[in-house]
Amino acid sequence: MGWIQELADLVGSLNFLSIVHEYEQGLKYSNGSVVDVRIRRTVKELEDIVVQEKDVVKQFSNNYFSFFGSSILLPFKRPSLPKGYRISFLTGRPAHFKRYERDKILRCGLYFHWPIFEDIVTDHKQEKVLNLQYITVPTIESSPDSKEVTISCNIRYELMDFYKAYNEVYDYEASLRDHTLSILAVYSRGKNYDFWKAPKSIEILEDEVLKELRKIVTEKWGLKVHKVYITDVVKGTVQRHLHEGPSIGAINILTPPVSSSQN
Repeated sequence: MGWIQELADLVGSLNFLSIVHEYEQGLKYSNGSVVDVRIRRTVKELEDIVVQEKDVVKQFSNNYFSFFGSSILLPFKRPSLPKGYRISFLTGRPAHFKRYERDKILRCGLYFHWPIFEDIVTDHKQEKVLNLQYITVPTIESSPDSKEVTISCNIRYELMDFYKAYNEVYDYEASLRDHTLSILAVYSRGKNYDFWKAPKSIEILEDEVLKELRKIVTEKWGLKVHKVYITDVVKGTVQRHLHEGPSIGAINILTPPVSSSQN
């Protein structure tokens, strides 16, 4: 009876409905491509739409007649409706264009999709803090006074456009981490050792990295970066020992920190 269990497992895996929660954004794929879906409006948005539709009805009151408490457009009257409005086939009333707007990004709600051919993916849109670990850069003192400085950094960001983040860049979180470290390395070169002792210098560096980071991350990847934090500056190098099992990423700081900036 193994085939019966396999069939039952297959049927159980076929999911026709998916929920996008309020703290998420979603995308609907059909045959491998993202499809536009009618935007789900909130109660407040729908109330505003109804108010605007009633205002339009008042403007063209001579073109309607009352039927069971509803205003129905007279068949021989064709008023010029505001841009984007259309006459509803079901009610005969002007329908706001926002009722028909579509978008690739799914809002919160319950969505139907065909198994195998269609799929819905979601991701959280809340703010996150990403730990970027460490980079080491040299200072510009002449030998034998040259030193190395190891910098640790965090960034606070949130997902704004799931379509861009999911389709325009591979593994947006890993790419965000690597890209931020690359920019931090570029802007950290050419500094003398005293630069890293001044809190104001650290703040200026954070702002420079943030400004450069937003050029790619916001425009192309759909991520909003709120702040870059240089959390520690350490004289010398940092060794990271990776072990199999639950203890990974152990950090051994060889020399004490020379400065620290917390925002």
